[in-house]
Amino acid sequence: MMVEDLGVEAKEAAVREVAKLLPLPELLQSISSIKADYISRQQANDAQLSTMVAEQVEQAQAGLESLSLSDKTIRQLSQNFVEIEKLCQECQLLIENHDQIKLLSNVRNNLNTTLKDVEGMMSISVEAAAARNSLSDDKELINTYERLTALDGKRRFALAAASSHQEEVGRLREYFEDVDRTWETFEKTLWGHISNFYKHAKESPQTLVRALRVIEMQEILDQLAEEAVEDEGGADMENSRKNSKKSATSSRNAQQKSNTQGKGYKDRCYEHIRKSVEQRFSQLLSEAVFDDLEGALEEAKKIGEELGDIYDYVSPCFPPRYEIFQFLVNLYTERFTRWLRLLSDRANNLRNTDILKVTAWVVEYQETLVGLGVDDSLAQVCSESGAMDPFVNTYVERMQATTRNWYMNLLKDDKVKPPKRTEEGKLYTPIAVDLFRILGDQVQIVREKSTDVLLYRISLAIIQVMSDFQIEEKQKLEEPASEIGLEVLCATINNNLRCYDLSMELSSSILEALPQNFAEQVNFEDTCKGFLEVAKEFVYQTVRIIFEDPGVQELVVKLYQRDWLEGQVTESLVVTFEDYFTDVKMYIEERSFRRFVEACLEETIVVYVDRLLVQKNYIKEETIERMKLDEEFIMEFFRLHLSVSKVENRVRVLADLRELASSESPDSFTLVYTNILEHQPDCPPEVVEKLIGLREGIPRKDAKEVVQECKEIYESSLVDGNPPKAGFVFPKVKSLASSKNRLWRKFT
Repeated sequence: MMVEDLGVEAKEAAVREVAKLLPLPELLQSISSIKADYISRQQANDAQLSTMVAEQVEQAQAGLESLSLSDKTIRQLSQNFVEIEKLCQECQLLIENHDQIKLLSNVRNNLNTTLKDVEGMMSISVEAAAARNSLSDDKELINTYERLTALDGKRRFALAAASSHQEEVGRLREYFEDVDRTWETFEKTLWGHISNFYKHAKESPQTLVRALRVIEMQEILDQLAEEAVEDEGGADMENSRKNSKKSATSSRNAQQKSNTQGKGYKDRCYEHIRKSVEQRFSQLLSEAVFDDLEGALEEAKKIGEELGDIYDYVSPCFPPRYEIFQFLVNLYTERFTRWLRLLSDRANNLRNTDILKVTAWVVEYQETLVGLGVDDSLAQVCSESGAMDPFVNTYVERMQATTRNWYMNLLKDDKVKPPKRTEEGKLYTPIAVDLFRILGDQVQIVREKSTDVLLYRISLAIIQVMSDFQIEEKQKLEEPASEIGLEVLCATINNNLRCYDLSMELSSSILEALPQNFAEQVNFEDTCKGFLEVAKEFVYQTVRIIFEDPGVQELVVKLYQRDWLEGQVTESLVVTFEDYFTDVKMYIEERSFRRFVEACLEETIVVYVDRLLVQKNYIKEETIERMKLDEEFIMEFFRLHLSVSKVENRVRVLADLRELASSESPDSFTLVYTNILEHQPDCPPEVVEKLIGLREGIPRKDAKEVVQECKEIYESSLVDGNPPKAGFVFPKVKSLASSKNRLWRKFT
């Protein structure tokens, strides 16, 4: 009944599932696909079941095999127990002879041990001979080392066993002398391979690697021995806490063990490499280097090129932690530096071409190191260690002396030879172009064949040469302008402008070539601007030619006299200016000509002010009128060459003094003087005193009060006892400069 109910429930459940799958009539068309899906799932389930059954069968077979093996083992154990029981029954009969049996057993064991020791001792000489014979084959280097290490172990064991018998220890040491001799031969061979590291790395790298492998193996043994000593020392210290009587003895033992050091093969490896490098440099560092510089440079080049092979061949043979390439770079660089110091002791005996060859080699060596990945700071050790300083000093001193002699001769030629003219009529001499051509050639030579240090020093030397050249040019300023001549002065102005342009070009090329750390220490700007200052000084000297002209001086003396009142002075001065301006404008560059005109205007104002203050005639209305006409005439002329604002700014002084000279009351005097101080803060109250003294009809008391008040105004305008700024007029007025105790003289 229950089975039937389950069948009914299963059928109903199936009907419900079918209803879920086919809720709509049109879905009946998908029955075929549902059947196909059901069949594929059924096949997959069948396959999975088959696999599981097969696995279970295999596990059952493995279990049966294990049971069979266990049964066999149990049977064997049972048999062994039976045998043991049988042997026990036999031993019961021997219990009465136990002591004799134990003694016999000990004798037997000792005999076996003695036989083994004897066999080991007898084999030592054989093994030592075998190790010695294997030294002839580089391939057996490691095996030889292992044999000798094993012999060392046997020796230590034998000596320890016989340590209580001094006679036996002595005989054993004699017996082991053959091992010591073999060790000596082995180490000689080993260090021979290390010393020939460069040759082996290129021709037989396996030999070098084997030698280094031996060193590594010995380092491991040394480390293990050191650790064992430390552990034993720790145990002794622990025991000393328990037994104070043994403390001293334990301490001494620990000290002795701690003093026991390994063979130090790694340190000895470095030392033999160092000696090998020293031998490689022996010829280069000998006195013969002074006899044949070319040969020495060639040898140095050849040695330096070896670093490339060391990087490619030697370095891969060594363990990375040896940092062998860096070590050898340091060794090579140290010895090259020593070689350079030897050469530098006789730098004064070398030609400049030889010095450049040496510095060219240094540059090549630096480039080699950088190309191999060496840090820049290490690559530049040779050039920055001080070894190159004597070369650099000698070369720079010679360059400066040669250049100075050359431009001094050119300056002498400039005094006797007339200046040349360009197509536009500008005057010049070849000195500027020739000077910077030579300096440029020096820079180019050093850039191509020398170090950054020498280029840096040449840069400083060039700055000094330019500065010295400017000083020599300024010597002309001590001569009277009329003796120098207008054309020479104009040519000098143009030369210095050209020097400025060329110096800026040269400085730019040098700073681009210098490394940043050196470029930051070089200042061309101030020295280059020095040429502009020299040109400016010669512009002023050119103006002096005009005012030293006898005709001009004759006219200046007539200022504020009768001829001047009649208009016969200023007009004639302007005509003379025009003649000079025509020539100067043709002779010099436009930028200097504007400065020349401005300087001439300023000097004209100074002359007019000075003559006004030194003349003795009373200032009358006709004087004021003439002064105003002069201002207009001067402005009209100079506006042809300068901007209106610049001319008005310079001529304003004349207008202010005219207004001051024409003041009618004490208040107007102080008011005008205050206005003058706004534009010319260094105008001293003595100017007021001079002008008021040239006025008629002003009572002495009023004049004295005006002067006193103006002095107070002037003093109140001072900053820290000085005028706020200096003007272009009053420091140059001769009549004021000759006065004593004048406040404004602080600016002269």
